[in-house]
Amino acid sequence: MKKYFIILSSFGLLTTSFLQTGCKKGYLDSYPKNNLTEESYYKTEGDFNNAVNAVYDAWQSDRLLNFFPMADIATPFAGYGSSRFGQYDNGIFGITDGWQMGREFWEGWYKVVFRANLVLDNIDKPGLTLDKKVYDRVKGEALFLRALTYFHLTYLYGDVPLVTRVLKFEEQQVSRDPHAKVVEQIINDLKTAETLLPSVTEYRSNKSMLGRASRGAAKSLLGKVYVYEKKWPEAEAKFNEIVNIDKEYDLEPNFLDLFWPQTENGKESIFEIQYQSGLKEGNSIVRFCAPDVRSQIQTAGFGYITPTEYYLDQFETVNGYAVNSTFVKREAGKVANFNYTFTYASNDPAYDATKPYEKRDPRLAWTAWYENTPYITEFQKRTGQSGVKYIQDYSFENGHNTVKYIIGKLDPSAGDSPGNLILIRFADVLLLYAETLIENNKLGDAVALINRVRQRPSVNMPTVEQVSTARGENISGDKALLKKYLMQERYRELAFEWGHMYMDQVRWDVFADEMVNFWTAKKYGGNNPALGSFDKKHYLWPIPAEERSRNPKLSQNDGY
Repeated sequence: MKKYFIILSSFGLLTTSFLQTGCKKGYLDSYPKNNLTEESYYKTEGDFNNAVNAVYDAWQSDRLLNFFPMADIATPFAGYGSSRFGQYDNGIFGITDGWQMGREFWEGWYKVVFRANLVLDNIDKPGLTLDKKVYDRVKGEALFLRALTYFHLTYLYGDVPLVTRVLKFEEQQVSRDPHAKVVEQIINDLKTAETLLPSVTEYRSNKSMLGRASRGAAKSLLGKVYVYEKKWPEAEAKFNEIVNIDKEYDLEPNFLDLFWPQTENGKESIFEIQYQSGLKEGNSIVRFCAPDVRSQIQTAGFGYITPTEYYLDQFETVNGYAVNSTFVKREAGKVANFNYTFTYASNDPAYDATKPYEKRDPRLAWTAWYENTPYITEFQKRTGQSGVKYIQDYSFENGHNTVKYIIGKLDPSAGDSPGNLILIRFADVLLLYAETLIENNKLGDAVALINRVRQRPSVNMPTVEQVSTARGENISGDKALLKKYLMQERYRELAFEWGHMYMDQVRWDVFADEMVNFWTAKKYGGNNPALGSFDKKHYLWPIPAEERSRNPKLSQNDGY
């Protein structure tokens, strides 16, 4: 199944020709064929379906989507990213305006903006007759995808060019627009999109359409924007619609099912990027994050995203007590990397420090590989493999690799995965709603939502109230303590999925302190100096040098 898409310049504002490429799950069965121009195209339902599919395709593009989960490497919770997200490693800040990923994300996201604007510029042209249902869906999808793109652009780069129509060649050198103006446009786009898009329940009854943006996706992203902007009453009202009025989503009972191709687009999924078997470019996060042990876990892997022991400490004992590790030594491993020794401590009387990962929150084993992990049994069952093992020095750093999205030899190509990438899921929404309620001083309601996430059947961790009792702390009744606990719950639940931890730490303004506190000298036996300080100007990424050379009207962020 093929479709034709528009090739774009790096800034995403020029049309030059059409490109044939693959698509996902029945979105498209026909394509434009000969002598295409904007005047001869954008006439039929098929034309607009093709055009909006091209917007999705831009979100699927190599590195734009595939690599963004590696943003969590920037935090003290994981390491190793080579020239991509490794610039924060070893107590050294190394990002410049020539940073590879900063440039590639900018270019890729502006391709999305351009393609969305093509749809929006043409769908309201006089004389066009489209079925209203098709018109609403296509326009709503284009608005949602443009808003999703600008969400990432403005919260990562700050002020960015706000382009809401296809620009002529002579118009393309544009300056940056204020963050507030960009956010206003995002909100307006999403408010309109939620009135146009169908319910996810409609898509669930039509599998060929499943995966498209729905009304719930627009509402969820709008609620998230309100949270980022600290518009707490607006956020509460929007999340209340999703959770208590619409009731279209629920938690997946088995946490692990969220990250396997066989169970994608489930009832917890609000928006995920679609991939399938046999595509030249699938979900390559698998290829880059799996350990480089070709006869074992994955057929190929580069070992990016190596969770730190400090991150594993976020996972409580099954009785709700904290666990703290202390580094002892690093030694050469049996394969090529290192083995790490830590001591562990917890106030839980049932915790055995000689078996540090036993009797812990089940999500630990479903998030990070560690020696003797019980996850191997489940992994072999799902993949049909046997003889799988994991040892510390499979990891390039820290003694761990990530588990999420790693599907073993289900992928016969040994490269990209057919598994989808989740951008928004219901647990994320529940925890954002809980955060909103904490800020609005409705602690009891917030606690109930956190408990709902913690107590899905496969996880079944103690309630916040039970944790408060066990620890002798008033977590459930103290606003500051509950906010801190909510932050930790987001770390436990959402790590290494879509950059949630990194973006959360920046918006909470804890990133700088976390970096300084973690990066003490010779961390985990390395040779790094102590970080000492972290300039909060670096919360924003640099405007790429190549973009500024092409467009002198683009100013640079402070600190670069």
